Amino acid sequence: MTSQAAFGPPFFRRRTARRDQSPLSVVLAATALCAGCATERAYEGPPLPASERAIVRADPVVSAGSPIQIRIRQVDGHDVGFSASKVELPPGKHALVVDCRIAETGSVRRFTLDEELIAGGHYRVVADTTGRNCEAVALIGD
Repeated sequence: MTSQAAFGPPFFRRRTARRDQSPLSVVLAATALCAGCATERAYEGPPLPASERAIVRADPVVSAGSPIQIRIRQVDGHDVGFSASKVELPPGKHALVVDCRIAETGSVRRFTLDEELIAGGHYRVVADTTGRNCEAVALIGD
């Protein structure tokens, strides 16, 4: 008598590559990956040249499993769109409301930063964290 395990159908079937992936599914996947790539202009009027504006960036909204997620929620009392990971601002004093989330625990803390930005400056919001909580956020120049 022969063993079914040795000569029968395999316990694990091999997956074959799908060749019928539609162009729409590829576009949707690319859109989801870039959902947090947008830059939001947080001022009225025409766009400023790079030398006359500042850029503040946080983590992309889609963070691909990052243990810490930082999101700019508001600038000067105005909500920042969900898809934006960067904000373009004129130079001067600005108030930023930032959320910091620890993925492992799901804990979210909100912080307010009052910062003076210079023309042509590039800044990044960074977090000071323990393994379980965001302790502070700060704005650093790139």
